[in-house]
Amino acid sequence: MISKTRSLGILIVATFLYIGWLSPSTSGLMHQILKPALSQDITYAIKSQLLSYGSMNTASASGNKSTMTSDKNFPTNALQLSANEKKGLLNRIYTWANKEDTNPILNFKQNADNVVQLKNPTDSVHQLVITSAGKQVASSGDIKPGKSGELSFANANQGETLEYHCLYHPNTMKGTITISS
Repeated sequence: MISKTRSLGILIVATFLYIGWLSPSTSGLMHQILKPALSQDITYAIKSQLLSYGSMNTASASGNKSTMTSDKNFPTNALQLSANEKKGLLNRIYTWANKEDTNPILNFKQNADNVVQLKNPTDSVHQLVITSAGKQVASSGDIKPGKSGELSFANANQGETLEYHCLYHPNTMKGTITISS
């Protein structure tokens, strides 16, 4: 029974992809989904694409580097974050860090392509997620150990409250985002 259910699921996904590939209105999305699938695990590529499809940002992955790109041509505001690992008595504690602080306040600019360059020197997978009013608005996709990634976000509105966290370590890898003009 499980193999029939799995086969049916694969058939449904394949049909969806085939129809989407042929449809002119969704061909851009289908090409973005399938292009990364040629170089890595198709499950990850489809998951990262579909999670980000509802926002103005679209995700694409290349090898082990995840990237969020914007549809607008804005000036770039580049920020850097690195996953940080500290060994506790019973477990490891992960945080985001930059040159100035741990879990720093990120300063996004309105009308800019805010690019967060991410490094993961730890032994765990991380994913930077941006939320607004508790709802996910962007994600970097998984960043594997020893790899880097990038997230671009151009939907920043002054006065909006944005937060960020790691999908896998939300209690210790989190912070706020301010938006200035």
